[in-house]
Amino acid sequence: TKNDILLLSYLSAEPGANDPIESAVRFAAETDLEILKSRPNKHEVPGYKVTGFVPFNPNTKMSNATVVINETNEVFRVAKGAPQVIIKLVGGNDDAVHAVNTLAGRGLRALGVARTIPGDLETYELVGMITLLDPPRPDSAETIRRCNAYGVEVKMITGDQLIIAKEVAHRLGMSRVILDAGHLVDPDKSDEEITQHCERADGFAQVIPEHKYRVVELLQKRGLLVGMTGDGVNDAPALKKANVGIAVHGCTDAARSAADIVLLAPGLSTIVDGITTSRAIFQRMR
Repeated sequence: TKNDILLLSYLSAEPGANDPIESAVRFAAETDLEILKSRPNKHEVPGYKVTGFVPFNPNTKMSNATVVINETNEVFRVAKGAPQVIIKLVGGNDDAVHAVNTLAGRGLRALGVARTIPGDLETYELVGMITLLDPPRPDSAETIRRCNAYGVEVKMITGDQLIIAKEVAHRLGMSRVILDAGHLVDPDKSDEEITQHCERADGFAQVIPEHKYRVVELLQKRGLLVGMTGDGVNDAPALKKANVGIAVHGCTDAARSAADIVLLAPGLSTIVDGITTSRAIFQRMR
């Protein structure tokens, strides 16, 4: 049921993490579930005890919790993460794949939730999907349009699935030429070929942190000046590598220290102000 999914996803959400997805999951469960509304201790779930927790990791793309049911002492595990990862974990499920693609076509992200079957801590079964709406910031489309007008090309790099990336790119007025990140590390292609793909693409989907660094590196080898925005610890190497690293509002300390520019206001429109100001300075000097 809906309540099962909310409870299990709550158990596998990292408490106190400053992560928008985890916050959304916890908020949804706390708003809907009676068991969580009336509990005396905010850090416990009545009837359950979380004995082990592996937080979300950009490489595995999932979090995992080991839970004990107090009454029966039965132990089970809950995994929550990217739909393709969870579907693979449960050994494939065509209905789930279809559901995820249908949602993605509407611009909705899905998270898979799975739990282990009784008496076996290695075999998972699918519980269901949580859907999240993650719209682009209201000023993003305008920022991209203004950047293009100044001769700055914009590329989108996201950990989301390809189909969602294309939908978001379309909404932002970019073309839908989005590559799967696998193209960046294809052993059958020369660096020259991969760089050409990099230049032509409007974005990359299903990336892991190393891929971000790779995109910056390839474009720089072409003699291009690259600016990069990011907010997380895993963006730090790419921010440092880029000619101009821009840490966005509310970013982690690691991103802030690796960046050249730190934005103090939400949104990306400030970047364009930076471009116009620096060009004015350059013209005056010249």
